[in-house]
Amino acid sequence: MLKKVSDYINSHNLIENGDRILVGVSGGADSVCLLHILSTLYQDSDVDFFVVHVHHGIRNEEADRDEAFVKSLCEGLKLPYCAYHFDVISLAGHEGLSEEEAGRRVRYKAFTDASDRFGCNKVAVAHNKNDNAETFLLNLFRGSAVKGLTGMDSIINMNTDAGSIVVIRPLLPITREEIEAYIKKNGLKYQEDSTNLSDIYTRNKIRNQVLGFVKEHINSNVIEHITNAAGHIEEAYSFIDKYINERYEAIVSDHDGFYEYDHRNLRKEDIVIRKGIVRKILGNLAGSLKDIESKHVDNVLSLGKMQVGKMINLPYGMIAQKEYDRVSIYIPLEGEKKHLHREPGESVEISVPGRTELKQYGIYIETEVFDHEKNKAFPENSCVKWFDYDKIENTLILRTRKPGDYLQIDSQGGNKKLKDYFIDEKIPKDKRDEIFLVADGSHILWIIGYGNRISEKYKITETTKKILSMIFINSKEKEDDR
Repeated sequence: MLKKVSDYINSHNLIENGDRILVGVSGGADSVCLLHILSTLYQDSDVDFFVVHVHHGIRNEEADRDEAFVKSLCEGLKLPYCAYHFDVISLAGHEGLSEEEAGRRVRYKAFTDASDRFGCNKVAVAHNKNDNAETFLLNLFRGSAVKGLTGMDSIINMNTDAGSIVVIRPLLPITREEIEAYIKKNGLKYQEDSTNLSDIYTRNKIRNQVLGFVKEHINSNVIEHITNAAGHIEEAYSFIDKYINERYEAIVSDHDGFYEYDHRNLRKEDIVIRKGIVRKILGNLAGSLKDIESKHVDNVLSLGKMQVGKMINLPYGMIAQKEYDRVSIYIPLEGEKKHLHREPGESVEISVPGRTELKQYGIYIETEVFDHEKNKAFPENSCVKWFDYDKIENTLILRTRKPGDYLQIDSQGGNKKLKDYFIDEKIPKDKRDEIFLVADGSHILWIIGYGNRISEKYKITETTKKILSMIFINSKEKEDDR
């Protein structure tokens, strides 16, 4: 038994010289076995162990007994010890969680806090081969994606509400029967948890009813077969996940937590890869894949076939939205909008020549009028434009869009409504009111940004006599570039 665990620890690099390891000990057979094995294997090493116990506030006197037992056990082993008390039933009711999930949360909160307290870099828990099989079935029954069927990891970086911890599972290759045999052989005392015999919890139903029935009536080696199957799925998943990561990098853009991709490019991938990429986005954005189900991934993928502007709500406050050829996924910040809102029709007269400023947006336009010199070249620049000044009929206005706006799109005088131009250029609806325009009445000279299109009517020709130059400057963008 000791060799089996030692070989597993070494082959998976779970424990290294200099580690300070926090051991979660409930007082039950599994955790007592874990603590005894680790203490025995590393008694003459430079690996230090510390113990944390979590009192869930559920079993009253029985839970008090467990805490006293763990404290006495640690005193006998001369190991530093701490205990945490929680009211799991109240927490579950307040947060709308099952008692199982609430219990899991407080345990990892205690693990994280105790790790900081003792300066530990890893947390050892007593999950074993039976736990692994139970988790496989639990995820299967919940409709988990492939990753949920790969079984428990021997080591995992876990993000909790209280911070990040590294969790190791040294007993994963050991069955519960082997643990019981080790406990008996070494004369170890432990505490019985009466809730393990109750079927009020889902995991207990799987353990006591499902696996118990299968073991007795179908295959006595069911635990081994399930864990082997999970291992085979893990091997296949690792291969697929490597390719998913490669395609993710090629297809997905991440702008400070604002993810987007071209759904046409995503559609070229196999369905397994498409689902993997979307699942990776959701996991990265949410910080966890817990509560991310297959239906959520399918709903995001379905956006590619929906109308522009279609939006769906996802767990963790995430939003997925269709914007022409792109799908964006993000979490809106409370009290903050993704774009600076501008009222439709907001405007200011442009001084010609001179300088015109919209202070609230940190933008301004500088204009100058000069004679046209034949054969003079005008270099391309997105922030500087030149126009035939004599063709301007009204006072120029710097503004956002209004109904009836249009621009001339060819030298023959063909016009296009600004609305139709925005649609053709696939400019999202929520961005159209934020685009600044230079307008001569309803005729748009210059669409600033999004192609920097200018109207054909005002372009310089051989007959042009006077030229209007316009320079658009966004001071806030300049500050951001510093």
